Amino acid sequence: MREDLIQFIWRSKTVLDKPLYLSNGLPVSVINPGLFNTNQGPDFLFAKIQIDGVIWNGHVEIHIKSSDWLAHQHDTDPNYQNIILHIVWIHDKEVQFKDRVLPCLELKNFVDQELLDRYENLMNHNDSIACHSFLDGISTQLKSIQIERMMVERLEQKTENINADLLQNQWDWEDLFYKKLAHYMVAPVNSGAMDSLTAKIPRQLVLKNSSDLIELQSLFFGVSGLLSEPCQDAYFKMLCKNFTHQQLKFDLQTMDAFQWKLLRLRPAHFPSLRIAQLAALLYKMPHLFSQVVEAGDLKSIYLIFDVSPGIYWQDHVGFSKPCRYKNLAAIGKQTKEILIINVVIPFLFAYGTVQQKPAYCQRALDWMQCLKAEKNNIVYMWKSFNFAMDHAGQSQGGIQLYRCYCIAKKCSSCLIGNEILNHPMKHVHRSC
Repeated sequence: MREDLIQFIWRSKTVLDKPLYLSNGLPVSVINPGLFNTNQGPDFLFAKIQIDGVIWNGHVEIHIKSSDWLAHQHDTDPNYQNIILHIVWIHDKEVQFKDRVLPCLELKNFVDQELLDRYENLMNHNDSIACHSFLDGISTQLKSIQIERMMVERLEQKTENINADLLQNQWDWEDLFYKKLAHYMVAPVNSGAMDSLTAKIPRQLVLKNSSDLIELQSLFFGVSGLLSEPCQDAYFKMLCKNFTHQQLKFDLQTMDAFQWKLLRLRPAHFPSLRIAQLAALLYKMPHLFSQVVEAGDLKSIYLIFDVSPGIYWQDHVGFSKPCRYKNLAAIGKQTKEILIINVVIPFLFAYGTVQQKPAYCQRALDWMQCLKAEKNNIVYMWKSFNFAMDHAGQSQGGIQLYRCYCIAKKCSSCLIGNEILNHPMKHVHRSC
């Protein structure tokens, strides 16, 4: 038995139409099961029940065993002082809070075996999508509603992460935006190295050098450790000369060049080229986040990323001989969309949330639904199950559903899982 199933049973009201009795034999009826609480504290807030004719208002806590109340130390936690009902699967101990015995409902006595069988069927699936054999029986509308919920939840989750980071950097939106943008500019294999680089170059140092592109590139390449490569061309020598002066002036610590990975990378993703593009972006617009907030449409966002890192990078992806690949200097459309989906839109949504300006949140949602869906294995999988994956909002929702619900088998917290648990459905064999 899992606690989330007990929460589902209570939340979905599947037993509330039955005569219910507490472990002490007193009748209990549910007027309002309460609001499901996803934060710290009781599982359901502001419930209303009637015990033996007496109305009670307060909170509801759920455990697998009643003794879990003590194991979780709720008996000393003031957040649980207004508990009016303790719902458990197994009642193995009377529990109290400040000399008051908590009314206990042992739920296993009132749940249909058919529901338990359906839940066990889902939990015992070894597939990454436990419900995949039932999906043909799920309406297109319900699939779309669940994906849309996941899209919003993913943005809300990213907002929480952004807020946590802002607390650490004294709410400097510009600094955090620059660092997150840099993180997503490189291939995942180099994102850790890029994080190390931007940690050594705070935004205030960027601003001091932002009036000159070469100075800015010297700063980033010097700290990255990539100026230690053997190269003798004029551009490289100029960067080295500038950085020697900068290192003395700002007491800069450098990285080791081996932290950057090149193996199996496409030329457009080489870290040297990406660093040159990042410097060009900061040279063009030192106050990047302000530009994002002021942008009225997606076209303006795309224009922000139209930068030129310089003539050298028109036929180079690193400090070496010119490469045979041309036209790689500009930031490509696919990279722009990665940055918009993973940085621009989440930051705009977070900003609207923090500043209590819903227009920014709505703009972020609108932009997400204007971009094409991402191309990855998770998106292809949902398409194979006839989920609409037409825009980035849907692909982001699909990623959230898979990573945060399907892998963890949180079927009872999913609308599709709820539909399967609440209604007997035909099992359809599919080869995946």
